[in-house]
Amino acid sequence: MTPRIGLILLTALLMQCGNPVETPLPGAETIPARLQETTHFNGGNAMFHAARMTEMGDRGSGTPGYRQQLDYLKKELAKHGWTCQEQSFEQETSKGPIQFVNLRARFGKAPDFQAPVRGLLTCHIDTKQGIAGFTGANDGASGAAAILETARILAGEPARAGKLELVFFDGEESFAEHMDSDDGLYGSKHYAAAMRKPLPKWMINLDMVGRQGKKIRIPVMTPQSMYRVYSRAIRELGYSPEEWGVSGYAILDDHVPFMDLGMDTLNIIDDFQDGNWWHTSKDNIGILGEKSFKQTGEMTLHILRQLLPDPPST
Repeated sequence: MTPRIGLILLTALLMQCGNPVETPLPGAETIPARLQETTHFNGGNAMFHAARMTEMGDRGSGTPGYRQQLDYLKKELAKHGWTCQEQSFEQETSKGPIQFVNLRARFGKAPDFQAPVRGLLTCHIDTKQGIAGFTGANDGASGAAAILETARILAGEPARAGKLELVFFDGEESFAEHMDSDDGLYGSKHYAAAMRKPLPKWMINLDMVGRQGKKIRIPVMTPQSMYRVYSRAIRELGYSPEEWGVSGYAILDDHVPFMDLGMDTLNIIDDFQDGNWWHTSKDNIGILGEKSFKQTGEMTLHILRQLLPDPPST
């Protein structure tokens, strides 16, 4: 184990073992009845997607719910011109061999999935297993919901969309209670190991990004290049530093395998110790919010437009 990975594991475990802050749970918002075609990121659309996914129940790796979710993602992405490709692999786990499936998406009718891209926009879509009544609304569905709506907007910016790959990771969650270097991040580790050179320059990972009153805390080890675009977006969007800040800790999440390859990474993640919802049945559709999703989408698009600027006008 390298010193850096050891630090990540230690700090992540310290965070998990702390006593959760008891904050009031929000009131449930009304879920839109249908998707809206707008020119801007629509938080209601993301709420709609999150509701459809949580209705599938257990979406742990290898479950029928996980397969149902994959089919839903592929259908919604195809509506806006994205082509999907499954990346299947088998991995030995503490529960025996498990078949995992990552989902990749590129813009266009017949994209070359072997061609290099400038960057990755990712999330995990598996849910923690073994928790009664758990539907993983924030920790599982919210990242995918935000990316689906982002993909709809990017379809109107084809030059930018064509430089990007969307990846929905399986197997982020550990099978044991807590994640460690051997249990968890199965999908991101496999994807990172399978990448061909030249590698993408950067990746942005969305994890737990739809909670009402969320407190985004990017990891303390975020590269300066990504911290700059994040800080600029906060400033230019007029967002509160109370909601969009920096953690005092390193965080073990799906960005780590890419960071270890030398890529610039930005892990946009809620402070899961803020409240008592994380990995409980309280993580349901009732804690998600349209405004929260809208801010996540605006932040993501602002950063993508910084990293993938429009060509100079002639």
